[in-house]
Amino acid sequence: MGSSFSLMFGLPGHGMQLHLDALSILFACILLPQTVAAALAGMRGSIAFWVFVLGMALTLAAGDGFTLIFGFELMSAASWLLVMQGDVKPATFYAGVAIFSGACLIPAIFLPASSLAFVLVALGAGAKAGLAPLHSWLPRAHPAPPAGVSALMSGGMVKIALYVLIRYGFVVLAPAQQPWWGTVLMVAGAASVLVGALRAVLEVDLKTALACSTVEHVGLIAVGLGVALRAKALGDATLTGLGLEAALLCAVAHGLFKPLLFIGAGEVKHATGTLSLNWLGGLMRGMPRLGALMLLGAAGMAALPLGPGFAPEFLLLHAVIQAAAGGGILARIGFSALLAVLGLGAALALAAAVRIIGIGFLGRPRSLHAAAAEDARRGPFIAMALLGALCVPVALLPGLLLGVMTPVIRLLAPDADTPPLTYAPLSLLLLALLAALAAGFIQTRFGVRGLREVPAWHGGFGRPPAWLPFGDPHTQPSGAGFAEPVARVLGRGLLGAQGQDPSEHFLLGPLLRGQRRAVRLAERVRRATIRERLAFVFAALVLFLLALGLGQGG
Repeated sequence: MGSSFSLMFGLPGHGMQLHLDALSILFACILLPQTVAAALAGMRGSIAFWVFVLGMALTLAAGDGFTLIFGFELMSAASWLLVMQGDVKPATFYAGVAIFSGACLIPAIFLPASSLAFVLVALGAGAKAGLAPLHSWLPRAHPAPPAGVSALMSGGMVKIALYVLIRYGFVVLAPAQQPWWGTVLMVAGAASVLVGALRAVLEVDLKTALACSTVEHVGLIAVGLGVALRAKALGDATLTGLGLEAALLCAVAHGLFKPLLFIGAGEVKHATGTLSLNWLGGLMRGMPRLGALMLLGAAGMAALPLGPGFAPEFLLLHAVIQAAAGGGILARIGFSALLAVLGLGAALALAAAVRIIGIGFLGRPRSLHAAAAEDARRGPFIAMALLGALCVPVALLPGLLLGVMTPVIRLLAPDADTPPLTYAPLSLLLLALLAALAAGFIQTRFGVRGLREVPAWHGGFGRPPAWLPFGDPHTQPSGAGFAEPVARVLGRGLLGAQGQDPSEHFLLGPLLRGQRRAVRLAERVRRATIRERLAFVFAALVLFLLALGLGQGG
């Protein structure tokens, strides 16, 4: 069910077909507050920004293949232009990923329902969403543009790519669904969770760490979609509904707290001139409003209870546990391993969030700019406050939100069963408030009178001496020092001795070598003489005629 519209612009005699249903409306609701926030954060005067938003909106409202491809490529072109305005180097790599994504999606959309079409859609949409192993562009491209664009790319653009994957995986290609489709998504999602969370702990640049966290959350959504897709193909209605609930709720939550964090990172850069955690510190004192909102976003990033990111991971873990309880021995082993990967990813995400707040906002300032930082400007602060206010119902009323998403789940899987959410955040909040009141009463009634100021985060170091008001930077905990134990235990085992992402070694390395060879070839052609160029054209014509003759003879 939905509403359809037609526009005259488009293919001759066909136009552009627009269609809205429950799924596209849900993702439009995810996109709208991010767009408003990014505009308030300083992007409302950019034409490329609004073209970027138009491309995403057209993709959501597409009622035919041409409109979807047109909107998707318009989104890619505008985002590439915005990235290039920030940094040319990642923009070049991003352009190659966008071309690859379009080259996969264009034939897939016009193929009949088949496994080949699903593989092409998974490659095209997965590359655009930053799903492993095609994710290495995302930590490079997302930090390059201004904070408002980074917020919309991380919270919005990757959701549009996931929307295409959901639309075709569950609806358009439904007649050809196979259980292994879900397995592919779960494997890619698990790899994204592990690599993204690990890199979020190890990266020193704040925006790069947030971009790596986006890779992790894309992996969580892909795992939920994979569980649901596999269960739907096997006819398990309860597991299908549980997986879809986890994936869709995770998409909603991530679409709120991650843009909040990116806009906050932009304000940190504006106030201090740096995004390196090694040169921040003590920002909570000079930027208390920004620090409080960043703390809310970090709670969602770490999936802490009573935060916006906890309920989705709660549902996802329950879905994986339920899937591990059924099936054969191989399925039980596989889902148990997946559960271990999700647990490790959750621990690493918590460490990354603690590192961002503890090193960046607590403790002593590590530079004069960090010590003199002023609070967020009015526009970005309103944008962050809007996203933070929307995080509250996601955190405290997830059951109500899941009830609103029931029509979407019915569209994707008509036979799905949506079990009630057993997590009760309001009850936990009431217990936490009662505990805080009891602790406050005991403190005021029996505690020692007077106040004593102590550092909230000092890593075991005392007050700095008078001649070093910020302490010696070499004796303070830094972003790299905080991550050193994780780098020793996991980083070298999973990323190698150089700490390099495997996808960059196997995918980006050959791509860059091919680019250098193409540049050398172009330079060789430019320097070629007229005789050499004519000889090349003659040889190409001879080879073409030879191939044509052999084909005709066959």
